[in-house]
Amino acid sequence: MTATGSCQCGQVQLVVSGEALVTYACHCRDCQKRTGSAFSMGLVMLAEQVALKGECTPWTRTSDDGHTNTRHSCSQCGNIIYGDSSATPGLWKLQAGLLDDTSALCPDVHIWTCRKQGWVSLPADTRCFDTQPQDLTELLTTRQ
Repeated sequence: MTATGSCQCGQVQLVVSGEALVTYACHCRDCQKRTGSAFSMGLVMLAEQVALKGECTPWTRTSDDGHTNTRHSCSQCGNIIYGDSSATPGLWKLQAGLLDDTSALCPDVHIWTCRKQGWVSLPADTRCFDTQPQDLTELLTTRQ
C-alpha cells in the first residue's frame, strides 16, 4: 500500500508505504477531548514507513505509567499528524483521517471501550479492550 495525505492547511504532507501494523479506534477521554469526537482512529506504523514534508511542532506529556508521549502537530493549522512514545521507540501512531482516501480503513481493534460513548456500537467481530493493554504485542496480534 502507498497512500498520501496532509493536514488541513496542506503545509504538512505525507506518504505512507506499506501496511499499518494495526488500525485502532481509541475511546479514551484524552482522545475524545483532542478530537472533539467520540473516539480517535490511528494507524500504528514503523516510523520509516512514513515520509513527512513540512514543519511539525511537538507537545510532550507523561503518561500514567511514566512514559513520555509526544504529539507532533502541523506548525500552521495545529492538526495532530502522529504520536510517538518512549514505550514504543520506532513506532508512530499516525492519525488515520489525514489520508486522502480513508474508504478502506476499518479498526482492527478498539481500546478504552470502558470510556466509549453509550451510543457507539462496536462490531461483534472486532477485538476490544476495556483499557489499553500493557503489552503492545496484544494489539499487534489482533490483525485479522
